[in-house]
Amino acid sequence: MTKSNEHYVTEHVKVRDVETTETHTQAVHTTHAEPRFNKAKFEFDKRNRTAEMRQQVTTFGIMIFLTFIAFGMVAAGLDKAIVLPILVLLAFIQVILQFFYFMHMKHDGHNVAKLFMISGIFLALSFVVMALYLTWLGDPLK
Repeated sequence: MTKSNEHYVTEHVKVRDVETTETHTQAVHTTHAEPRFNKAKFEFDKRNRTAEMRQQVTTFGIMIFLTFIAFGMVAAGLDKAIVLPILVLLAFIQVILQFFYFMHMKHDGHNVAKLFMISGIFLALSFVVMALYLTWLGDPLK
């Protein structure tokens, strides 16, 4: 049998010594050129990240403001017929802001997720409308 740096663990698996593997990985890493630092791309990415963080902070502030409006209307004791539709509208606005700015649905590549969310919203609204119809507008027991 010839002497080599390989030995057999089982019939089909051949394992190399650690020294050979280290020299192989060093050779692979030295043959590939390391990517150079691109300052213009770094600055461009930094500006984009900063702008997106500003949008998120601004959106968060808007959502807090909408929440204060909702609490203020309820605390003021306004009529339910006025408060309820406005609260639903404010909640809908907050959901849209959540989707687009915090769940990153405004970015490309989220079309399937958008389709599922829109389908879910459609089904939920269908159930709510049907429940309202059966409860208040229709006469289901006749």
